[in-house]
Amino acid sequence: MPAEEELLSKQMPHSTEAEYAVLGAILINSDRLPEVMEQLKPEDFYLRQNREIFQTIYKMFTLSQNIDPVTVLNQMRQDGTYQEGTTREYFFQLMQFTPTSRNIKDYVDIVKDCSVLRQIGEAAAAMTEMVMGGQGTSAEVLEAAEQRIYAIRQGKSAQGLHHITSVMHEVYE
Repeated sequence: MPAEEELLSKQMPHSTEAEYAVLGAILINSDRLPEVMEQLKPEDFYLRQNREIFQTIYKMFTLSQNIDPVTVLNQMRQDGTYQEGTTREYFFQLMQFTPTSRNIKDYVDIVKDCSVLRQIGEAAAAMTEMVMGGQGTSAEVLEAAEQRIYAIRQGKSAQGLHHITSVMHEVYE
């Protein structure tokens, strides 16, 4: 395998299909949104366009706005993330790709798992850079590694906690 092909084949962990399915399920049935918001943040999405869409949905959710394809597209226009000729068609593809919102928890789990794997990879790369660059003693590098892994674990173990916006949304309803 030529070096260029090998480099292209080694992408950070992600599941394009799971990202599509999460967004499509939200657009099909926003009633499932509170459980998604407990688990995912915009940075959990690998693909830029999916991250922008989720960022818009996330913002709208925190402001207790109605979420459907029309309102999200309108908000993206206002935010300047709407791309004429592609964004609307992309929404239709997302909804066509996702036949039901019933399995949204499974899709969310896949997206979150890939996100955590990317975070671990980024932490490992930073540690390698510290070691190769001679930045610090072994104790300092170990401390930095522990802090990064702890931060990743905190993000993962904090899933049982409820974000205040979801609690307020439930109280309001």
